[in-house]
Amino acid sequence: MMKRVVKLCLAGSLALAVLGIPALSLGPETAGAQACVPSTGAITDPYPGIRAAASSFEAGTLDGFGVSSDGTGSASVSTGLSHSGSCAARLHTTAEPGSTARLAVGLTPGNTEAYADGWFNIAAEGMRGNNVPYFRFFSGRVRVLDVFRQNISHELVLRTSSPAGYAYTTLRRDVPSDSWHRLVMHVVPNGPQTNVQIWWDGRSVYAGTVSISATTLDTVQLGSEHDQQMADIYIDDVIVNSGTGTPAPVPGPLPQPRDPSKRLDQFLGDALNIPLA
Repeated sequence: MMKRVVKLCLAGSLALAVLGIPALSLGPETAGAQACVPSTGAITDPYPGIRAAASSFEAGTLDGFGVSSDGTGSASVSTGLSHSGSCAARLHTTAEPGSTARLAVGLTPGNTEAYADGWFNIAAEGMRGNNVPYFRFFSGRVRVLDVFRQNISHELVLRTSSPAGYAYTTLRRDVPSDSWHRLVMHVVPNGPQTNVQIWWDGRSVYAGTVSISATTLDTVQLGSEHDQQMADIYIDDVIVNSGTGTPAPVPGPLPQPRDPSKRLDQFLGDALNIPLA
């Protein structure tokens, strides 16, 4: 596994990471009731804290998420691809100026930890020199930590931002498009001593301390925060939680439902893989 860290002087450029969400709606973006499977069992949430969002999108709506799109961008529920059932969320953006689409989830004020879990399918390659986002964590209106797939190189990358600069860590060298992958993130915000653990397809690929500019988090975002971030992202089986109690340790096992029949993944268990100094 290769790790590369690049630090660039921000010189006030954290302002470019401003979330900038316009007036949000809570749906409804519908796929058509006949296409989805609303009888599908509810997602079982194994994570501590207060549930911020949980959806398999089989109701055919984006209810429970802050929905925002501009220009040629769109956020909808689609029957084109799904991880479970017949429906998934779809975020579509183009290379046109002003094209954005995102879902946002607010976290518990004063949280000491947050979990974000979801299945993602990046259906097509984006623009050279750009990336396609998975989960993005914000404090205030500043993006402090996120995971993305870099276009062309196909790397899975963890990015953190602090007053000292940006740090990039490659988690996987090649993530193919048009395939489903599960990403789980556990973040314990504490400024320069923030703990992060990341599971990819059921296996721990990162566990350690990172430096960010925040001691609490307020938003988890899926999708683009700026225009011309061309992508077709299908998202399914999403859970976002946050809590104010004593956080779970990092590294730690991937939380699982007590009833094994209700697990979201198809793996035998979590294998810690943490040689990322």
